[in-house]
Formats: sequence, C-alpha cells, structure tokens
Amino acid sequence: MLLRPVTDSDLHALDQLNRAAVPNVNDVGEEGLKHLAAQAAFFRLAKDETGPLGFLVAMTPEADYASPNFLWFKERYPGFCYIDRVVVAENARRLGVGSSLYRAVIDFSTGRAPVLACEVNLRPANPGSLAFHERFGFRQVGTQDTENGKKTVSLMLRQL
Repeated sequence: MLLRPVTDSDLHALDQLNRAAVPNVNDVGEEGLKHLAAQAAFFRLAKDETGPLGFLVAMTPEADYASPNFLWFKERYPGFCYIDRVVVAENARRLGVGSSLYRAVIDFSTGRAPVLACEVNLRPANPGSLAFHERFGFRQVGTQDTENGKKTVSLMLRQL
C-alpha cells in the first residue's frame, strides 16, 4: 500500500469512494472534493495496484470552510488539525488502510497543532468509526445536531 498526496486526476475515483460511504460522510461531489483539496493542509490517498483504497482530508483553522463541525472547533480552539473525512473502500476495510492514514495525519499534525479534531456520527450511528477513533485516543468534547436535526455528531479531540 502506498500513501501519497491527492492530485486532481484522483478526484473522480475518490468521489466514487466518498459516495459509497454516505451517510457516514456527506456527499460533496467531485467539485466539493476539489474545494476540499484547495483548503486542505493534508489530503492523502491510500492505494495499491488495484487502485484507490481510501483517503483522508484534514485542514487547519486558516481554511475557508463552512462546515458546521469545522466551525464548532474553530470557535473553541485556536490551533488544531481537523479531519474532515476519512473514507476506506468497503473491500479494503480491516486491512489497516484507515490506521495507516491516521498515523500519517498524526505525524503530519504533530508540532503543527496541539490537537487533532474530528466528528463521528452518533445519529445515524457509526459505532465502528466511534470505536476506531477511541482506539486512536480521541475523546468526546461535545455533540452537535446538523442537517436540520437529521444528524447528531460526537465532536472529538486527540492530544498531539
């Protein structure tokens, strides 16, 4: 498995991965991924000879990003690296792809920010993601309803 920065030529394939992961992540489309790429401090792709296995997007407070979860952290923490989304292809789950991406973003963020931030869906529930983040040392620091009450997220931090 190789981890590398995302390029524009990857966005179509990553959009397909992202759409397959809804509702655990929001569908932003290829243009939305392009906007994320422009704002991201960290945007890495995990791939092997079969193609993309997953990706992770993270940004710092300077990003021009209107996500209510990103803004929640921005209002409360002067420095952080925010994981906007991590997506792993269904056929690549439990193979260490997510863990590799998380180790890479932790390495990237250490020394740049005091904390790593993310959110995990509580409603609709995503217990696998919640357990994964807890294993990586994330702890809940708040909750928030989004999408006009359709979703509730756990807002989580990991000290760096």
